[in-house]
Amino acid sequence: MIRALLLAAALAAAGCAASPAAAQDFSHGILWKVSRPGIAASHVYGTIHVADPRLAELPVAVRKALAGARSLMLEYVGDDYGRERFLEAAMFLDRQTLEEKIGAEDFARVVELLAPIGVGREFVNKLKPWGVLLNLRAPQQGSGGPTLDAQLFDQARARRLPILEMEVIEEHVSLFDDLPMASQVALLKHALAYRDELAGMARRTLEAYLARDLAAIWRVQQDFVARHPQIAAENGALVKRVVFDRNVVMAFRMQRELRKGRAFVALGALHLYGPKGVLALLRKDGYRVARVY
Repeated sequence: MIRALLLAAALAAAGCAASPAAAQDFSHGILWKVSRPGIAASHVYGTIHVADPRLAELPVAVRKALAGARSLMLEYVGDDYGRERFLEAAMFLDRQTLEEKIGAEDFARVVELLAPIGVGREFVNKLKPWGVLLNLRAPQQGSGGPTLDAQLFDQARARRLPILEMEVIEEHVSLFDDLPMASQVALLKHALAYRDELAGMARRTLEAYLARDLAAIWRVQQDFVARHPQIAAENGALVKRVVFDRNVVMAFRMQRELRKGRAFVALGALHLYGPKGVLALLRKDGYRVARVY
């Protein structure tokens, strides 16, 4: 499932209430060394969950850090059960339908948009609005090879490193399934109405990531919400769940590996930025944090 368009819409309201100096600490860089006295240094790497030819190979600095790692920790390690559970949660299991939630016109648009990935009308009609959002694809997605997370997973598995996860499938499900239906509908309708703009925003986000400019990624999101204040409340609630609340959880859970030393932790780059990001939280917990790349 592809999260890029949903996150692009949700993160648009995720302005950081931070002083310029506080945000500047973690405004640029995607690979960071994390250490504390008496423990071998670990690394935290910010990824982006899309496939693109420009991401077809891990940067040299990242490969070097991974080569010296004792373990790999990812946000979530998927398996067959997880994929089946996520799909089940994304569907209405009673008589409710997507068409009755969003109306005939928007439903027809969804059917049209999902047709290229082999999803038929009857199946689409059983998807919850958030299930549709996670399946919407920007035109360029799906043709760029493995994602960064997949590359890390494959290299770690080839080296027989322990591969751990910070979250479990039920936590991923609850991120979206616990959203009120009215919010799901509002977010989906907005994404359909501004799909081209969201796709452009996703491209600019990728360009900012390639420049390792975390602050620029946030600016892309803030510029979007400034143009669409009508969706700010729904976006703000979702970004709290998807980014800020998870930052706290992941910063806590990764420490079980950081305390052992030589861990390599990978998570979405947006979780690194600013005073509410995982790097700032780790610093507050007594770790030294230094940019590598």
